[in-house]
Amino acid sequence: MASLGVVLSSSASAISNPSTAGIPGNATSGLHLTTLPLVSVALQGFAAILFATPVLLLYVYDKNNGTLEYFLSLGMNQGDIYRQYLKAALILSAGLAGFAVVLDAVAGLVIGTGGLMLLEVCGLVVVLALPAVSFTTLIMMSFSSLQKQRVGSNQPLGMTIGVFTVMPAYVIPLAAPSIALSFDLVLAGVIVVLSLAMYLSSSRLISREKLLP
Repeated sequence: MASLGVVLSSSASAISNPSTAGIPGNATSGLHLTTLPLVSVALQGFAAILFATPVLLLYVYDKNNGTLEYFLSLGMNQGDIYRQYLKAALILSAGLAGFAVVLDAVAGLVIGTGGLMLLEVCGLVVVLALPAVSFTTLIMMSFSSLQKQRVGSNQPLGMTIGVFTVMPAYVIPLAAPSIALSFDLVLAGVIVVLSLAMYLSSSRLISREKLLP
């Protein structure tokens, strides 16, 4: 999916570049091709969320096998436990985001993407994908902790919420290209605030007993 985002970004740049595609610039203005690279940012955000999913499976496995109970016996609280799994999810997603940024940069230089647009896309991949992964990881761990039965981390609901937080970054560049960049930055800020609120309130929302198998 991350590679698909890079292909979409590069293809849009090639089509909208008259010297590359041989198409007059005003012939494609109605399609807003110049904003399609921003659509690829959302695809790469989705990819980062999916790539971090194994961390949630590990969390569920550890919860069901008493590992979290052992962590609690060491004096850890909800925030301490969440922080370890969150760190693992961010490391995985950061690796994928870095890979996507490198592909975006290489493809953009080959195709001839404008320097400003290339910088915007590479920057937005990082500032949108990592907060989205953080928020999705926290809510999925919280869903798992709230469940009494061993049915996993409720991935469908958690993934749906995570994807919907990123979905506006996919729609706005097509519906309102003039505000796409500003909107993506604001959206990333909102997701950061939601992640921090979820993390800081985890110990109050979920009791220690909920972490036990």
